Amino acid sequence: MTHEYWIAMIVLQALLFSGGAAAADVEHSRDPATGLETWQWQGDTASFTFTQRLPDQSRAYFQGRGFASADAEPVAMACVFQAIIRNRAGSGAPIDLDLSGWRVIPAQGSPHPPRLEADWQQEWERRQLSGPARTAFRWSLFPTRQTFQPGDWNMGMVTFGPPPGDRFDLELTWKRGGTPGHVRLESMRCAPDQP
Repeated sequence: MTHEYWIAMIVLQALLFSGGAAAADVEHSRDPATGLETWQWQGDTASFTFTQRLPDQSRAYFQGRGFASADAEPVAMACVFQAIIRNRAGSGAPIDLDLSGWRVIPAQGSPHPPRLEADWQQEWERRQLSGPARTAFRWSLFPTRQTFQPGDWNMGMVTFGPPPGDRFDLELTWKRGGTPGHVRLESMRCAPDQP
């Protein structure tokens, strides 16, 4: 075996052990009935799935939970995705997530984290949104921090921030047993606001 072979094997093992992944590992699909797009990355121990939500879906959802029309509008325009995250391992270390470490990378502008539940709660307090509506919102969003034991999964909404129809890259980070993982989902698109 050559020196170059062993270097390549060490690099490959480091990539796999760290949980790093190339954008080529990301699957993109479109639902033929709804036109909604999904981006999914699946590794040996974790998977991340993000499906667009139309602004009208978010408007209706939150109005049905006690939001006035004017209060539901900022959420509807905040690039909402339905997220499903799994620890696919049958055993071993848990996966720790902290969405504040994720980065939304818009085509124009600076990278930033998703808009987190605590940020929204400040706005709801300013708008004097009712307690039951604020609780419904809290339970609808994906938790900012969560630990997934082997086999655990969760789903919830994530608000990424760009306007409807805009494209962005998403940098995901996590830790499994203290070892960092990373993947970049390229050219994701906020659902358009359909008239």
